Amino acid sequence: MRTRLISLVSLFLTVAIPLSAVIVDRSAITVGNKVITDSAIIRRIRLAAFQNGVAPDLSLAARREAAQRLIDLTLVAREMDVGNYVRESSDQSAAQLSAFAAERFKGSAEAVRVALSVFGLTPADLQADLAEQTDFESFVELRFLPAVAQASDQEVEEYYRNHVVSAVKPGETPPPLADSRAKIEQILANERADLELNAWLRDQRAHTRITYLESALQ
Repeated sequence: MRTRLISLVSLFLTVAIPLSAVIVDRSAITVGNKVITDSAIIRRIRLAAFQNGVAPDLSLAARREAAQRLIDLTLVAREMDVGNYVRESSDQSAAQLSAFAAERFKGSAEAVRVALSVFGLTPADLQADLAEQTDFESFVELRFLPAVAQASDQEVEEYYRNHVVSAVKPGETPPPLADSRAKIEQILANERADLELNAWLRDQRAHTRITYLESALQ
């Protein structure tokens, strides 16, 4: 009986130690008055792995990359608060989660839950991530896309030759330029908006106090 009790205590301690490590969530980075925690970085990695259908990479390099992404998201979220941008509502994000389940898991919420649990995630984690992605895209579309210059005919034609015509298999006929123009113009506009976003993020980083409490992430 005593031997069994000791075994049970040993098992409890083995389980309890990792659990306590999860509960103690350290601050990894501060961005202005906002804090990015270790668990947020790990969650970012797990969410990306889940959506890409790959195993989570928890290496230092992957954690650094996830940390930089979270800094960008924090800066955008701060700007959206200051500018009173409309955010994704809880009803809208719930609908996004349902659409995700319909597209990837035949509409089964339970299948989504089980798949997420394998990655140490919950449906609430995924719903929040989908909402954050939508907010980020909305910010770019509203803040930068209207300001970019429209692509010239020469730029459209060059993209058409290099990316549309060149992708056609031997014996096939590429779609006419006229049919591809609107899509090409949108692609080029998005690329320019991304450049504007990156320039804005660099400026925000230069004018924001960012402190790496975990120096290895820098």
